[in-house]
Amino acid sequence: MNMREFQGMCELLGDGQMIWVENELNHKKGRVVGCEDEKIEVEVDNHCETWDRFECSEMTHGFKVKYDEIKKHPHEYDSHLD
Repeated sequence: MNMREFQGMCELLGDGQMIWVENELNHKKGRVVGCEDEKIEVEVDNHCETWDRFECSEMTHGFKVKYDEIKKHPHEYDSHLD
């Protein structure tokens, strides 16, 4: 995840959106519960792990999020895993 994606994800998290990420190294998926510096705190299987942003990609319904589009229409953004 590049810096723009990371910052956008953190902004949406701060606005109360539910954000999901996948760790590209071990393919675990989890819900973001916090972010600071370049780390993402993720809830996975009822416990929290800290992942490096470079190892992660954000997921929305199984697709990578395109922040340029979300910034244009933030009220239409829905981030959850079904």
